[in-house]
Amino acid sequence: MSLNEFEEAYFDMKSGKLDSALEKFLRLAEEDPSAELWINIGNIYRRKKLLAKAMESYKRAIEMDPESAEAFFNMGCTYYQMGKYFEALNLMKKAEDLGLKDSRVKIVKALCKVKLNFPNPFEGLSDDEKKLVKDLTKDG
Repeated sequence: MSLNEFEEAYFDMKSGKLDSALEKFLRLAEEDPSAELWINIGNIYRRKKLLAKAMESYKRAIEMDPESAEAFFNMGCTYYQMGKYFEALNLMKKAEDLGLKDSRVKIVKALCKVKLNFPNPFEGLSDDEKKLVKDLTKDG
């Protein structure tokens, strides 16, 4: 896999050219598979609302790199989209345990806790993070 090809596929993904990016990432994964490629493939499927395919892609990434915090995080986000909040929360905790220290993890964990009616879902969040979680859960 050349860096150029990867960068081109990544740029397409970030630019919203999801079909083009998916085609390029799949070709690269066929030639030289990696967890990073499968995470990107999963992210495209997730953006296209093809959640089962996204899950399969993240599972492949985890098979290749069982310590991939990003793969667990993205799988957790997919579970959240599917309404499986308990599973999503557990995967967020796994991503954290593997070293992903990111406000996105804290926010998704809080969103799950709100959906699951856990006590103190905003514990450990900054005021801005609390406001974001409240805004995101306001309508449902």
